[in-house]
Amino acid sequence: MSYIRRSELKNYPQAITESLRNFAENATQKTAMAEITVFLSHSHEDDDLVEQARIFLGAHGVKLYVDWKDPDMPPVTTPGTAEELRTKIRECEKFVLLASDSALRSRWVPWELGFADPTKGMTNIAVLPVASDNGTWRGSEYVGAYPKIAKSENQNWIVVPAEEDEEVRRLSHWFRQ
Repeated sequence: MSYIRRSELKNYPQAITESLRNFAENATQKTAMAEITVFLSHSHEDDDLVEQARIFLGAHGVKLYVDWKDPDMPPVTTPGTAEELRTKIRECEKFVLLASDSALRSRWVPWELGFADPTKGMTNIAVLPVASDNGTWRGSEYVGAYPKIAKSENQNWIVVPAEEDEEVRRLSHWFRQ
């Protein structure tokens, strides 16, 4: 099992086939095919990874909600921002944390995860670790309690539960459970 490397995610659009790329890029318009909406929790320092994460996750048939792409979000962070984020987390079927080093240092990311935990439940939350280019990912204590998105030995993207007695699922199946 391995995590997606930063360079792999940054180059993901070039690494997928043309048909898969077309599906992923149009996933937001293809609501019949992409009915699941995923809240992407991330650090704004990782703006360079967000578009690639959208394509990567969109290739698995989902739409991604990204707060700074939402015209209804306040342009300046206020207490109203927190309420808008709560609403969006509730509305989205799944919650994925783009877990880079920047995200784990963020003030908002742990807050979003802390709100999503009782709201979504453990079965609807996953962490997408972004490993360094040498393949290492440190994570943090609180992130260790959640399922992780990883690549299996046979190169399938899977969701590995935090608890060993739970079932490993293919990522596309996890989105639909």
